[in-house]
Amino acid sequence: MNRIVFEKQSHRFFMLFELYKKSNANIDFSQDLQMLAYNHGIGSRSFFPAWKYLQIEGLIRVRHGRDNYYASMTHKGIKAIEEVFEDESEYSKYFPAYREMMH
Repeated sequence: MNRIVFEKQSHRFFMLFELYKKSNANIDFSQDLQMLAYNHGIGSRSFFPAWKYLQIEGLIRVRHGRDNYYASMTHKGIKAIEEVFEDESEYSKYFPAYREMMH
């Protein structure tokens, strides 16, 4: 896989996975995704395209009325994260293999 594509997909995964962990896979929990991304070492240049992608794919739901980048997971987002762990050496629909992302 192209290194640039791999990096973008990995950033999307880690943003969504951090939200998954923080929310305990609860679709009613919302969090500042930009802060979660920054805490994971994902800067602005990578955050904004990942944020948009997660929205367009329906993996997060933007929570208006809060800070700019508050979102919650959707059911589809939860399923996307859990699919990664069904076989950690296989690519999922949205993300690279977990084992590859951890190296």
